[in-house]
Amino acid sequence: MLKDLRGFKLNLAIALSGACAWILQGYDQAVMNGLLTMTLFQEQFPVLNSNRPGVDQAHASLIKGTIVSIYELGCAAGCGSCFFVGDKFGRKKMIMAFAVLTMVGVIIQVSSFKIEQLAIGRIVTGCGVGGFTATVPMWISECSSAKLRGKLVAVCGAMAISGVCLASWVDFGFYFVKHSAINWRMPIAIQVIFPIICFCLVSQLPDSPRWLVKQGRVNEAAEIFARLEDTTVDSEHVQAELATIEQALMENPKAASASPFAFTKNKHFRRTVMAVGLNIGAQMTGVNVVTFYSTTIFQKQLGYSAIEARIFSGCLQIFQTMAAFFGIVLIDILGRRGVMIHSSALMAIAQFVLGGLASNMKNPSNGKAMIAFFFLALYAFPTGLLMAVFMYAAEIAPLEIRAKITAMSAAANWLFNFLVAMASLVAFDTIGYKYYFLYASCATALCISVILFFPETKGRTLEEIDDVFIVSKSPFDTVSVAKKIAVMGDDTENVTTLDWKAKPEAEFVENNKERESI
Repeated sequence: MLKDLRGFKLNLAIALSGACAWILQGYDQAVMNGLLTMTLFQEQFPVLNSNRPGVDQAHASLIKGTIVSIYELGCAAGCGSCFFVGDKFGRKKMIMAFAVLTMVGVIIQVSSFKIEQLAIGRIVTGCGVGGFTATVPMWISECSSAKLRGKLVAVCGAMAISGVCLASWVDFGFYFVKHSAINWRMPIAIQVIFPIICFCLVSQLPDSPRWLVKQGRVNEAAEIFARLEDTTVDSEHVQAELATIEQALMENPKAASASPFAFTKNKHFRRTVMAVGLNIGAQMTGVNVVTFYSTTIFQKQLGYSAIEARIFSGCLQIFQTMAAFFGIVLIDILGRRGVMIHSSALMAIAQFVLGGLASNMKNPSNGKAMIAFFFLALYAFPTGLLMAVFMYAAEIAPLEIRAKITAMSAAANWLFNFLVAMASLVAFDTIGYKYYFLYASCATALCISVILFFPETKGRTLEEIDDVFIVSKSPFDTVSVAKKIAVMGDDTENVTTLDWKAKPEAEFVENNKERESI
């Protein structure tokens, strides 16, 4: 059935199958948040119980933070694997392999009786999820038209937050199961559904046509483009698309290196730094201080009961899910730059105010006011810094090294995700409210960086984005160059050469000369 889909329905099916992977990303990242304070979970893994008599609180916090955040190390490792084999096996096979890996990881977790087994299970699951985050946005971006790309990738972000929300309420529901290990094993087990669905769907869908062109399988790529655009292989648009991709691949070898660290006319190193830096910056806005430890903060810092804390945490996640779905609309209204500037600015405001309020917790009204700014942070992040940074990394990377750049940027995202999760409980116990100011400063720096250095990619084909960087002379003129070069997007009216087997190189060179004169 899926093999017969064409046009928008096929594009949507690709996005939704990828979204199944991202639901798992959100679910597994958040599910441990509620389990940490469950009595039966602490009895099974007593090292995680920081309330035991005579326990060093700092040490207990460190162990708890490690179990929560070790998942992110697995994710970073999964991303790293894509650097080496992402282009060898293609987007589709990689996603299916990572789906199997996550199933194995979930089984290890749910059958755990020792803390070591739980840790291994979280690492294995993380490897699969990390691979998803490095591959799925790239797959969707390479299959989608310029017009649909933003919305379709943003769907994955909305599903990731839906996974976080689902985990919060599943934890809450099973909190009331008092006399059976099912109260913590079942919340972990539920997530196996998502990789199974993802595997089944992706197996019936096409691979990236751009990856196929890179492998020399141009006829297959033409057939997939025709399906994606609901047209024929011989159509003008399909031929133009293939011609542009082939020309982009011809240009890249002339850059003298296929390394993402090379200083080439295609600006490999600059694009790598931008992609990696953007993902680091997104994590350093501190959203995971709220996401990972919301229940703990509500109980320990704000003094709410266990049930009240879980209800507040669940409401936060429902609100965050609504914000993520709003982000699907916002990303093509404000553009990539617009949503990232908007979100990083709001994150800076939220973190500065949270720090100020937390500095005087003797005032009970401060604790209540903090809740409002938790909501602000969980509006800001999913609308412009969740999926936008993964998508932007895939958009600005040239096809020849796209898998490597997206792998590095996603790995950086997860590594800093790990650092935030690892440090947070210890940091709150040591420097307290000042911890919020660290993230406020980082969010401010990110906002300024996006304004100065990150060009708009909305509406451009991936090959047009290549042209922006080729024409750009320095990091400081990339934004202005993008504003001056017209956005062609999916328009083929001005394409003069449609034979992808014999497109004259002179045409591209001449066009570049014209653009460089801008």
